[in-house]
Amino acid sequence: MCKIFKIVTHSVLEIAMVLIFRVKGSTTQLHCSLNVNLIADLVASDETSSLLLYRLNPIKASRAGLERTISILDSVGVHLSDEMKLLIESLERDACDVYFVLEPPDIVLYTDSNIITKRLSAERMVVFDRRTATYRVLPKNLHRVLEIAEQQGLRCRLGFELDYRASFEAHLKIELRDYQLEAYRAWVRSGYRGVIVLPVAAGKTVVALKAIGELGVKTLVLVPTIDLLNQWADNIVKLLSVPASKIGIYGGGRKELSDITIMTYDSAYINLERYPNLFGLVIADECHHAVSPSYRRALENITAPYRMGLTATPYRSDGLHKHYVDVIGPVVYTLESEVLQSRGYLARHREERIYVSLPEVELREYRRLMKLYLEFCRKRLPGIRDPRERFRRVLELASRDREAREALRMKHRARRIALSNERKIAVVEELLSKYRDEKILIFSRYTDIVREISRRFLIPRILHDTLDDERKEYLKMFREGRIRILATAMALDEGVDVPDASVAIVVSGTGSHREYVQRLGRILRPKDREAVLIEIITKRTVEPSMARRRRRFEIFVDKEE
Repeated sequence: MCKIFKIVTHSVLEIAMVLIFRVKGSTTQLHCSLNVNLIADLVASDETSSLLLYRLNPIKASRAGLERTISILDSVGVHLSDEMKLLIESLERDACDVYFVLEPPDIVLYTDSNIITKRLSAERMVVFDRRTATYRVLPKNLHRVLEIAEQQGLRCRLGFELDYRASFEAHLKIELRDYQLEAYRAWVRSGYRGVIVLPVAAGKTVVALKAIGELGVKTLVLVPTIDLLNQWADNIVKLLSVPASKIGIYGGGRKELSDITIMTYDSAYINLERYPNLFGLVIADECHHAVSPSYRRALENITAPYRMGLTATPYRSDGLHKHYVDVIGPVVYTLESEVLQSRGYLARHREERIYVSLPEVELREYRRLMKLYLEFCRKRLPGIRDPRERFRRVLELASRDREAREALRMKHRARRIALSNERKIAVVEELLSKYRDEKILIFSRYTDIVREISRRFLIPRILHDTLDDERKEYLKMFREGRIRILATAMALDEGVDVPDASVAIVVSGTGSHREYVQRLGRILRPKDREAVLIEIITKRTVEPSMARRRRRFEIFVDKEE
């Protein structure tokens, strides 16, 4: 059994610990204000009206003692409530040095120790808010702050409940594979924090279920799509001894909180601030989403001491993966698909590229459009040669420049000609005949090509506007072998439990490495034959370079580091 993080269990008073009052700075009252400094912190002063604004500091007040605190406040005409009196008495009796209060989205730290505030400020664990004269802690840092205070021999109290214990005992019903156990142990050694990188179809979910069962704390599972809400719930019921009544779904129109809550990232961004101290463990599925600015803020707003990220594609082209350490933990375990293929856990595969040409008329139009785009770039961005950086800069210009918007339209039309080449559909027809006994997934960048393939070859399609019931039925039929071909336009790239296929046909795609990894993962579940990934690429266009780029595994380093 894993060692459970120390949970603060002492009795607390859950009250809004805010008392702000003004003191008039006359000669007599100035003497009183000096006494006020013994029990409160100066927030602001107004020299024109000689007013001083104070905020009661309960730790200072407990040092002064309740009777003296009441006397000082009476002298400036401020009433102390019965709840405040009880709190100050309690802090005085326990000789507390630090007191924490929830003021979402932050936690306010009250103390009279300059030593602890200097140490915490040096480690960037607290920020001094001059507007309120308070030290503020991000909820994600609470446990580290408590550790530092304890190391310095300080006694701490919380003004809010912090009990993560779940009301169930969960046990994983299956044994972890050797690499899954290695991943879990690496995460434990990292202090129950960190990102686990495993290929698609390698069973990342099972590692997370192991953590839920071992820790026995209230758990939040974050997912990028509505589909994954129910998939996670099904896996928890199936593989953990947890009743469905202990699982809450938060997203897709539902707002259920329970011992295990499964929530979309979008819902977390909007709502998670309301539950800062509820969860002990947070599991970020497809955690490359979690480090985007808005979702990252949601993770900063909860106190969960245990954090696990799961992904097959940890690195982002914008470099935001550098924030894993801050909100989830470092990458603690990585295993490539080739290793699992050699061990028999994933199917072996080969990749093929079939090149087609554009008809002469379309090729001329493609070149004309690209020429217009490149002429704009040479005129307005003469010093930029990298195509991706150039495209990014044109996008920035387009928000305020009509000519830039027109250049983008030219590039988009040119790309569409290259990626939607009619000759690709003829190749698809040949491949469907060649692999007539295999289960096939067809991917395309554009929905109109998917619709045409679906219409022409009577193939079920799953697009962004496919009804949920229809989508589930198609996937069920594919899993059971009642249909053997599905076509999609990126709707199955991520966040959907796609039944295994043996052939993937990529009619078109982007330059994203993540997209490539996800599509490859759809055919890698163990099987008794070699899987095949086939890309159809239009020659003499931008598409060959896009195909090369998506295969490249890049680690982006922050330029400031």
